[in-house]
Amino acid sequence: MHTKMNTLKHITTFLFLLFITTAQAQIKYGFKTGLNFSKLSGPSELDIAGTELESWKNIVGFHIGISFATHFTDNFGMRAEFLYSKKGGEYKFEGPSYRNFYYPGGVSYATGNAKYLINISNSYIDIPVIAFAKAGDFEFSAGGYVGFLVASDGEGSLLFTDGRTVNDPNVVIDNTEFFLNYNFRKDDPGESVGDETQIVRVDNRNLELPKTLGAYYDFSEDKGKYFKSLDYGLIGGVSYFMTSSLYASVRLQYGLADITNNNVDVQKASTNADKSPIFRDDKDKNFVIQASVGFSF
Repeated sequence: MHTKMNTLKHITTFLFLLFITTAQAQIKYGFKTGLNFSKLSGPSELDIAGTELESWKNIVGFHIGISFATHFTDNFGMRAEFLYSKKGGEYKFEGPSYRNFYYPGGVSYATGNAKYLINISNSYIDIPVIAFAKAGDFEFSAGGYVGFLVASDGEGSLLFTDGRTVNDPNVVIDNTEFFLNYNFRKDDPGESVGDETQIVRVDNRNLELPKTLGAYYDFSEDKGKYFKSLDYGLIGGVSYFMTSSLYASVRLQYGLADITNNNVDVQKASTNADKSPIFRDDKDKNFVIQASVGFSF
């Protein structure tokens, strides 16, 4: 994985330097900023009736950066950009689930219902390379991009209800709510956030549990980070030039890379027969609509 990522970095750097070198005599510089309307797209977990348990909604982020363009003719050219871009999505899971309640020297496995609400914010350095064609005041563009993850956070809550353990299935565990404060790039396995705790009675024990969980609280060993460092995909859009330099644009960014680590992405609805987690071998991708304003000098 590291070899593939390093190779892609070198190729991207080489192509961009080649672009700059060959076009230096006629290069035009620019600046752009705007909003991202983003979410993740991927398959949902299902309950036994086939109902989807997961959903994603758009969140609003932003992008800002510079561009370098060259014209091959008056109406056709190429452009490369360096953008800081915040993407992510509002994640929701609601349905049958399970929970491991840890105590010194052991763990109680419980089944019940869970509701996860998490706002995920991922920050990338995006490098789009596109071809463009002008038709009057309009410019149409298409190409590809590569993105490098520089920050990854999540905030939300987890409500676990109607919990029952294998050891004491006739006793319902009190509804338990956790705050979620995730730093996907820095949190450690088993880590909680802050000193605030809560008491939950499980299997005739009063367990002192953290109130706020880190990204990998339920992991006993480091299996990597939840979000991969590399993203890439296709882009296409249209711009309207209000003057020869000032424009407004709309662009669709369609990710092709699986941005989640399958070694960390576990099912929330069920486990294996031995109560070990089931890891998901699926693809989760970025999907972004960008609305921008910019200047071309």
